[in-house]
Amino acid sequence: MAEWLASYGFWFALGLVLLILEWLLPGVLALFFGFGALLVGGLTWLGVVASLPWQLGWFALLSLASLLLLRKRFQRWMRGTVTDPGDGRGSGDALRGRRVQVLESFAQGCGIVELNGARWDAESDEELVAGQPAWVVANRGIVLQVASAPPGE
Repeated sequence: MAEWLASYGFWFALGLVLLILEWLLPGVLALFFGFGALLVGGLTWLGVVASLPWQLGWFALLSLASLLLLRKRFQRWMRGTVTDPGDGRGSGDALRGRRVQVLESFAQGCGIVELNGARWDAESDEELVAGQPAWVVANRGIVLQVASAPPGE
């Protein structure tokens, strides 16, 4: 067992698991420990470090160094710097009243609209046809609720 822990395969596997964990549960933290594990795997593979205590020391040093030096940059890159102007409750107030263009006719209450050059899934109680303008009345997550008349009319 101790031989497996001191092998480069263990460090590569740990690094990949940590990177996948970051992808599944993003918090911009496991990423740096994944980098540290991959680097230690590489150093072990090259024969630079051989014993488990040295590997653990390098893992701690490389992981913390990458965390301290790169975390802010990665957070901006992974999360972005744009904030949501809405109230965060999914009420759709930021999009409410915006005019959209119906791209695909609505079938069974669902269709595709264009807002600011992007395609959105949309729902409506009305029969809307391609080419027709519509207005956002609310949203449910990333699905827009639209109508043929602006809200309040």
